[in-house]
Amino acid sequence: MNDIENKALERYTKNSEFLAQNHPDVFNKIKILEDGINHGLYQEKYALEYQNKYFDVVDLKSGQFLYNTNSIQVSDQLTSLVNFDKNSYLFEGFGLYYNYEQGKDSFLDTAKGAEGIYPLMTYYIDNLPKNATMNEIEKFIFIGVGLGLHILQVDKKIHAEEYFIIEDDLELFRLSLFTTPYYKIKGKLSFSIQEKEEQFTRKFQLFLQLSFFRNKFLKYSYFPAHSKEKFDFIKHSLASQAFSVFPYKTRLMKYLRPLEYIKNNYKFINLSKQFKKSSLSEKPCIVLGAGPSFEKHIDWLKENQDSFIIIAVSAVLKKLHEYNIKPDIVTHLDGFAISAKHFEGFETKNFLNNSILLAGSFVQQNIIDHFVKTNVYIYEENQTNYHKGFDSINGSCVGSTSVVHSALLNFDKIYLLGVDLAITKDGQTHVSSHIHSKTVDLNKIKESQTNISLAGSFFNVPGNLEKTVYTNPTFYGSILNLNNIIPHVKNETQTIYNLSEGAYFSGTEPFKNFEQLSDSLGSYDKKEIHAEIMDLFQSYSNDNLSSDELKEIAKKLEFVTSVKHIITTFQEKKFLHANHYLHALISLMLDILQPPTITTANLIDIYDQFFSYSMPLIFDLFNTKELKEQNKHIENINKLIIDEMMEVVTIYEEKITEFLN
Repeated sequence: MNDIENKALERYTKNSEFLAQNHPDVFNKIKILEDGINHGLYQEKYALEYQNKYFDVVDLKSGQFLYNTNSIQVSDQLTSLVNFDKNSYLFEGFGLYYNYEQGKDSFLDTAKGAEGIYPLMTYYIDNLPKNATMNEIEKFIFIGVGLGLHILQVDKKIHAEEYFIIEDDLELFRLSLFTTPYYKIKGKLSFSIQEKEEQFTRKFQLFLQLSFFRNKFLKYSYFPAHSKEKFDFIKHSLASQAFSVFPYKTRLMKYLRPLEYIKNNYKFINLSKQFKKSSLSEKPCIVLGAGPSFEKHIDWLKENQDSFIIIAVSAVLKKLHEYNIKPDIVTHLDGFAISAKHFEGFETKNFLNNSILLAGSFVQQNIIDHFVKTNVYIYEENQTNYHKGFDSINGSCVGSTSVVHSALLNFDKIYLLGVDLAITKDGQTHVSSHIHSKTVDLNKIKESQTNISLAGSFFNVPGNLEKTVYTNPTFYGSILNLNNIIPHVKNETQTIYNLSEGAYFSGTEPFKNFEQLSDSLGSYDKKEIHAEIMDLFQSYSNDNLSSDELKEIAKKLEFVTSVKHIITTFQEKKFLHANHYLHALISLMLDILQPPTITTANLIDIYDQFFSYSMPLIFDLFNTKELKEQNKHIENINKLIIDEMMEVVTIYEEKITEFLN
């Protein structure tokens, strides 16, 4: 028995040294737990027991055992469930578009942003054998550890390059350090130990970024006693990956469209940092999002409209017009044609005559034309850096961006209404006039599934006025974004009161007493407010480029030449076999995805998103045991990606050259 104990202690010591050197965040959690135990500040829940030649964990309160049987046999069973099939125990990194040729003419702008990927997807679908199996499992997830006895067995079976290890019970994970030699695993380890959704999501996103070309299928092992909550978090992260939500061709247009507004002398405003205090700061501001709570309280808003500086997303304009509530600032971010519907069905010119448009540089011209040109202020998105030092801090959607910008404008008191980012109890997603408004049957929300549906799912998050509310992956991305940004953009003199009935945001105060708020408000002359906003915005704006800024744009063409050379050189190469080709693709990506500079960042980002979409398909196809005629596939696939890569850089070059000329 002493020999068993000594080996367990030796294992624990080596694991601790391994974690201290390679995973200090996990080591520190363990150390804090141990200090609490040693000083009597934490009462242990479990004890590690060795009996009948195997380890088990006993719950000190209930006396129940975790395994309650031979833990070695349980670990053998868990290991036996791990297989190389492409249809079981896996998460799919992103969904596929089937029947692309039949449906391409009806694609919306958002889907067209990945148009060069669809032929590659079709090729992948047509050539992936049925009941395909993997040559190798390259990335693997352990959901729940227990004593971790199965982890080394699985590693010996699959020899994955990367592992993501999840355990929500810190004390249980600590006990596994006595039984499982994590330090012996050769693959790269990532740990998520007792982490809430935001921390977990950040860790998992990093795991996805590592060797992203291996992300088409992520195999996993689930320890039965562990919560299934992390299944949902994994699905949410996969469903909201940037390359699929906002594809590379859309980014290409987003980077190029500002050049049209610069050419036509529109004013660009600098939203890269908080404004200084102004005469507007002491006046209350209300941000109107397109969530259901906006419409619920619109009568109250009508009565108190002269008491606020109103910042409204364009999706609520039709409803504001119906109630004759004129916004002081309208925000618009969407660069797709469908968003023009928010300006239909009412007369815009007179209604918006004194409204200022604060628009992202991806917005289409037909949206801007609804406003007086002198009232239009555009901000650069995604660090295009055409105006040196002019940038913007944005959210993930127009509602969250409006909240961030209200803080940057430095209002002391900011109220949020309709910034729900959640589904109401009766299933409403948006204000009724919103183009994407729909009613969800919450009674039919499906339980967590192992094979994810990228159509999205619904799940609970902390509520603003309720304990929890339902949200979806799209809203969830904006919630996480606001939770990260608000504490950084809000200063100590500002208070953000959330009147909405949706999700809770860090750095905001829930507020539901509308009557009390009405009693505390004054009234303002809206013409004076308009003049003050114009003066303030003008002092942070510019409507032309300097000669140095023009030279910086011209430098982008030098990088274009370099990228074209890289692509052409790759096109001329001959490949001996699949592994040779895949290694060459990695070199191609490294050649293009250099550390970005102001000059190169935009084009690099476009290719980064293209590779994130295309490479997992290519690498997975060749990671198929049953795949025949590999050299034929190399030739066909290479033509598809080279043609698309060359088209991207050619469009980029033509637009910049046209602007400079």
